[in-house]
Amino acid sequence: MTDRTYTELLTSIDEAARRLDPREQAACLYGLIAPLLEQIQQEDEPLSDEAVLSTAEAVQGIHLAAAGEPVDADAVYNQLVLVGFVEDQDVDLHLMSQRALAAAAWLRLQTGRDLRSTIFDDTEELIPPYAPSMFTQIVDLLAWTRSDQLYTFWETAVAHPDVADLPAATRELEAMHLEITA
Repeated sequence: MTDRTYTELLTSIDEAARRLDPREQAACLYGLIAPLLEQIQQEDEPLSDEAVLSTAEAVQGIHLAAAGEPVDADAVYNQLVLVGFVEDQDVDLHLMSQRALAAAAWLRLQTGRDLRSTIFDDTEELIPPYAPSMFTQIVDLLAWTRSDQLYTFWETAVAHPDVADLPAATRELEAMHLEITA
């Protein structure tokens, strides 16, 4: 492992992703997100009276979309966004929320279009916007999520090491870098 900074790793990942076509980018990201989907699926509380799908069905939709099968992408996206915007102070629920938002952002990248949600205003950012591309924004969120931490902007983590464990997030980012560039 090298001693690259978080920002250097994100930049390197972004450069590697730019060499991939959109289908390859989505396939690469699916490999990073897939291990987290089972945890999202465990959210079985009804989140809306208007939900078309259950969370388990939405996760199945992600698997089907990754396999190239037809899905109601808007319904899957909407359910994942509902899970992602669950308001709670519980760290485990917040991490589940981050997983769901990463999966929703992946689906948007996979379909190559804006998807509709009954609760999400497209003028807001679905995931943290601090990385240079949608691909690296998802990877950035995954680095914190896979290290079991609430998302923290890396510059904040550098300036305030008591807020988050940047070395743990950097190790996750390095592991993803190796997967992406292998």
